[in-house]
Amino acid sequence: MPARVVNVTAAPMTFMERLYLPAILKGMALTFSHFFRNLVDIKRLPTIQFPEMRRVYSERYRGRHILKTREDGSLKCVACYMCETACPADCIHIEAGEHPVLAYEKYPVKFEIDFLRCVMCGFCVDACPKDAIWMTKDYEMSYFDRESAIYGIEKLRETREDTAAGGPGYGYRPYYGESPMRKAGEFEPSGLALLPVLKKRAEAINRMPPPKAAPPAAKTA
Repeated sequence: MPARVVNVTAAPMTFMERLYLPAILKGMALTFSHFFRNLVDIKRLPTIQFPEMRRVYSERYRGRHILKTREDGSLKCVACYMCETACPADCIHIEAGEHPVLAYEKYPVKFEIDFLRCVMCGFCVDACPKDAIWMTKDYEMSYFDRESAIYGIEKLRETREDTAAGGPGYGYRPYYGESPMRKAGEFEPSGLALLPVLKKRAEAINRMPPPKAAPPAAKTA
């Protein structure tokens, strides 16, 4: 079947259409109407006026990392290399050293995170057995060179600004939100808080009756 050819001819433009001024004025009128309406009622806009206005992010937001400290100010990290091993981007580098306190055994002489390679997956937080590395809600990270994007212990150590009222606040971590392990606004230092739960579970398993032995199989002739 041969293709059908349709001739389309545009209607000739009028004198006012050839001037283009009415269309330009109409578009400018629409633009200025939106401008003045948004200027009067800013609260209804879906956008925010950053940095004066900031969005409230989830308690599980994966932002800049921090290294938690003990009561004596030393890092909780024991340089076990679990986070470095679990990191899919290979952006964590740790060098271990012998800690002067024998109870702590090891500590990180060097702990670096390359944020230009980090994918903010949180695997390092999940892998840490000492709850030594958390994530914050801080997303304002910009650099002019690669060296500035590599954070060492000095930049990763938790500071008062991270937990202050105007600070970014905690993000993804082992226990977030209203956890039963939370005490006076602080989180438990390690997974030892789970020991009572595990103990009760073990006691319940021990009270269970032993399984019945299976009946002997019938002998066939």
